[in-house]
Amino acid sequence: MAVLVTGSSRGVGREIAVELADRGVVVNYREDERGAAETADAVRAAGGDAVTVRADVSDAGDAERLVAEATDAFDGLDAVVNNAGIVRPHRLEETTDEAWDSVIDTNLSGAFRVTRAAAPHLREAGGDVVFVSSVGGTLGTVDAGYAASKAGLHGLTRALARELGPDGVQINAVAPGPVETEMNDEIVAYLESIEFRGHENVDTHLPEYACEPSAVADTVAYLLDNEYVHGEVLSVDGGMGL
Repeated sequence: MAVLVTGSSRGVGREIAVELADRGVVVNYREDERGAAETADAVRAAGGDAVTVRADVSDAGDAERLVAEATDAFDGLDAVVNNAGIVRPHRLEETTDEAWDSVIDTNLSGAFRVTRAAAPHLREAGGDVVFVSSVGGTLGTVDAGYAASKAGLHGLTRALARELGPDGVQINAVAPGPVETEMNDEIVAYLESIEFRGHENVDTHLPEYACEPSAVADTVAYLLDNEYVHGEVLSVDGGMGL
């Protein structure tokens, strides 16, 4: 049995993969083959086993193939962490259909497709799903496409918790605030460039504005290990939502 971590060639995904090294890890990537190999090496250095699988979760066929290869590699699958995500920030009038669709297809539909393909295996194993969402799904930060995709994950979490819970499958989400990653640097630069109204007031209530990826990884591990947390969207945002 193993855990599949989508979008784990860098950043938060890599940290999650290493944190879960004792489970056996399927490292998914779309383009960054070198980064995925480095993640797999880090998992092995932490004492675990890892394989890498290239797949674009926004593509239905790729999502199904990813799950099939993951289950074949470890003779089963007992957890999925849907971490793959992109951001393409634009003002509303400047957001093209292509930009909107690419974000929704990766962040929301990709997570749905992977989970749909994995569901039979998770039922058999009594497994877990964790969606990596964002404070943006609640507070509407960043831009419309990103926020909508993450808000959709919150609804998906709660709907699937009701559907799959009776089959022994636990469904939860983690909703980070700013995390020290390249993607967060891109988001902050965009918000500052457009003088995003309210951005200066959407702040943490701790000395640090952003957390390290390990804080998110620790939370994912907690959700996978706890046997009675179900249907939750757990914020890791330093109090941004207060």
